[in-house]
Amino acid sequence: MISATHIFKAFHGENVLNGVTVEVPSGSLVAVVGPSGAGKTTLLNVVAGVLAADKGSVRLGPDSRLGYMLQEPALLPWRTLDENTRLGLELADNVTNLAPEFVDTLFREFDLNGAQRKYPAQCSLGMQQRAALIRTLAIEPTILLLDEPFSSLDYDIKLRAQMNLAHYIDRNRPAVLLVTHDIEDAIALADTVIVMSEKPAIVKAKIQINLSLPKRDPVAARTSLKFREYFEAIWQHLKYLPSQC
Repeated sequence: MISATHIFKAFHGENVLNGVTVEVPSGSLVAVVGPSGAGKTTLLNVVAGVLAADKGSVRLGPDSRLGYMLQEPALLPWRTLDENTRLGLELADNVTNLAPEFVDTLFREFDLNGAQRKYPAQCSLGMQQRAALIRTLAIEPTILLLDEPFSSLDYDIKLRAQMNLAHYIDRNRPAVLLVTHDIEDAIALADTVIVMSEKPAIVKAKIQINLSLPKRDPVAARTSLKFREYFEAIWQHLKYLPSQC
């Protein structure tokens, strides 16, 4: 569970977050969209504890294990992909005994099987991004923060990665907070989409997503008759932001 309540944050006298509230129940995914520079990543950093809020509070569920995937893969160049993905396991003290085998499974699911011994410099940015996502999931987080996790992936690879993320959420029931610039990705994955205004950012709209699907399926979601309706609703909130005119 994530509960970020009335978060205010300023840098050098400039207000960035102006009373933003986000609630993410366990087993749910909340996607945050908004104009560039609106403070979406700042919100993630406050939730993660990387930054302290000037006002407001952040509460996570008891015994939470937090995984945070940054915009950049941030892989260590002297470690192979396999060694990079296991870095969190080396540092964490509360992972399960099955975690090493789980990493092998993730390599297969994210179409990186056979690339374990490659170094980051030998890999495309898309491969590095998938390795960063595997590293984040390897510790089996109960709180999952994702900052543009699909931005460097080809479309077919992106859909497969999203399917695997959906399966992970169904299996492990983490609370997931996703920042994305892609409205379609937000609708396809999220239970709720939050639209942030330009800074100083407020929550401009909160849109519950119900595509009437039996389970979370980002491929089937894109074929739903309701998908375009949600796209239009979100776009209307973004379209008339002053910074978009």
